Amino acid sequence: MSEVKLYTLEKRHLDEVLSQWNRKVPVYVPHGKGKDINLIPLEDAERTEDYINLTLPVKEMVFEQKEKLFSWERNNEGDITVETLAHHHAGDRIFYGVRACDTYGIAYTDRFYLKEFMDPNYQSRRAKSTIVAVNCLRAGEHCFCTSIGTGVFSTQGHDLTLTPMDDFYLVEAATDKGHGLIEGAIDFFIPADKALLEKQEELRQQVAESFPLKMDLSNLWDDMARTFDADFWIDEANACIGCTGCTNVCPTCTCFNVVEENQDENHGTRVRYWDSCQSDHFTRNAEHHNPRDALSRVRYRIYDKLKYIEERFGYKGCSGCGRCADVCPTYISIIDIMNAMQKTVKENPTEPALHQVAKIRHEIVDREINTRRGLYAPDVATITKIKQETPEIIRMFMKYDDQTLHDNYQHKGQFFQVTVFGEGEVPLSIPFGPSQKDEIVLDFKNVGSVTELLYQMKEGDKVGLRGPYGKAYPYESLKGRNLIFVGSGVAMAPLRTVLEPVLENLHDFGRVAIMASALTYEKIIYKEEMKEWSQLEDVEVHYSLKDPTDQVEAHLGFVNDLLPGLSMDWKNTTALVCASPARIKKVARDLMNLGMKPSDIFVTLETHMRCGAGKCGHCKVGSHYMCVDGPVFTYEEMLSLPPEY
Repeated sequence: MSEVKLYTLEKRHLDEVLSQWNRKVPVYVPHGKGKDINLIPLEDAERTEDYINLTLPVKEMVFEQKEKLFSWERNNEGDITVETLAHHHAGDRIFYGVRACDTYGIAYTDRFYLKEFMDPNYQSRRAKSTIVAVNCLRAGEHCFCTSIGTGVFSTQGHDLTLTPMDDFYLVEAATDKGHGLIEGAIDFFIPADKALLEKQEELRQQVAESFPLKMDLSNLWDDMARTFDADFWIDEANACIGCTGCTNVCPTCTCFNVVEENQDENHGTRVRYWDSCQSDHFTRNAEHHNPRDALSRVRYRIYDKLKYIEERFGYKGCSGCGRCADVCPTYISIIDIMNAMQKTVKENPTEPALHQVAKIRHEIVDREINTRRGLYAPDVATITKIKQETPEIIRMFMKYDDQTLHDNYQHKGQFFQVTVFGEGEVPLSIPFGPSQKDEIVLDFKNVGSVTELLYQMKEGDKVGLRGPYGKAYPYESLKGRNLIFVGSGVAMAPLRTVLEPVLENLHDFGRVAIMASALTYEKIIYKEEMKEWSQLEDVEVHYSLKDPTDQVEAHLGFVNDLLPGLSMDWKNTTALVCASPARIKKVARDLMNLGMKPSDIFVTLETHMRCGAGKCGHCKVGSHYMCVDGPVFTYEEMLSLPPEY
């Protein structure tokens, strides 16, 4: 961008400038009365300047409430074609009159959607949007941007800012787009002296002083750590009716769900729409287990806005616009909650919750999109073989229809997102090692609507694949150590992705113990392989069942009971555990009692995943996305997560 320059624009010329811009690019301006203010095309609206803020943040123009991700079509031969719809939307647009709290929201949303796995839908729409901020001079009833540090004048997320001053606007261009707007109506813009910046700063301070809501949030994170289990959360949770109004009006909420819209059995579209962490379905898993109850849902939103987002992305998750308090029908106020935190700490000092002070690693890096059709559209694959592993578990072999995808496949990650066209998508763990290259193999249990249809498929049927995603078990760091693999039922499948290369290179490792558990022997996965593995030198296989069997020698009871009998050098042992969170904790407790460190216990934390790329928000726990930062964690890291696990 060229050097920042200042201009003035006489207020009487503003409509002429907007009209001139509108001749080239559609301009949207504020329209309405009171709190019903919306951005409307200039030619369709009578522009208003009498407003505190837009009813919905400008975010809705670049991250639409509902949008198509891809369409699919099945021909008479059963072949499926996928068409990406990321660019099927409005063209260039100028959004005028945006307040500082909303430009801040745009800056954060840019960070969220344009980094790591870049969202192609958001990127294509955002690239065609120009944002003109108009700094506000008065506060609304619930505005507190001055306390949160995001206002009152816009500092980021805009292309051009206008500050009302006497009978003119002080105009500053922040981007090349902003300079382009000035050049497009250059006759109306007069170069200004930088001395006006001092006058602008005086005005900003006056406006900031006029805001009635003022809070000292310098100790906010410490207050949050000490009030995680405070009694006032019960009252807040009881008040919430789950209407999701708070998240719908928030400038920094980015969560979405994906659903199928089918024309018929051979034509369909996948769409996404705004979703809310305040919905009771948001974290519900396929078997209806929901780790987040009503209290933790309400608390999570506050912690996400005030801590988790900033902890991960470096941006505050709350812009201080006050909309959530405006729309809440039961008067839940983020401002009142912050005051309650401070009051509680003052009256009853307590120790901080462990997970609020513990550190956990996550990488924030740009990642490749793992399909040829963009982040959300799958590549088509054909089922080549099906094997019934147990009465409930199927092993499915498949190959990409595009041979080049097989040729370029890299064994990175821990799970695939698998599409049943017309029904939806489900994450399935990778149960094969890097030596398996000719086919993709997936083991799964029939537990939900997508896996139910997948369970009924036959050889030759088509599915969609995205991935692999997620962080896998750290194979290289396991070398030279004794290893214990603990898997319950189908949970042995994700362990197999690291177990296979270990068994192929046993000279690199110490003793290997494989601990398989299930209710009955019939429900043990990989029965034949287990027998073969047990014949390998320095490899032992143990079974833990509820019901007796004459097929193998098995312990009747929990797998934990077998751990002391392994007689391992526990300081040189790593355990890899895949089970329910409750079972993981019990196994980990017993391993630590034997002398293992929690950092030497690796676990995989499965949860509700809709996108696989850290965008939809469903699998977020604290500041961490299970699909991106995991699903593999150390037990030490698991203990650092909020108690949903």
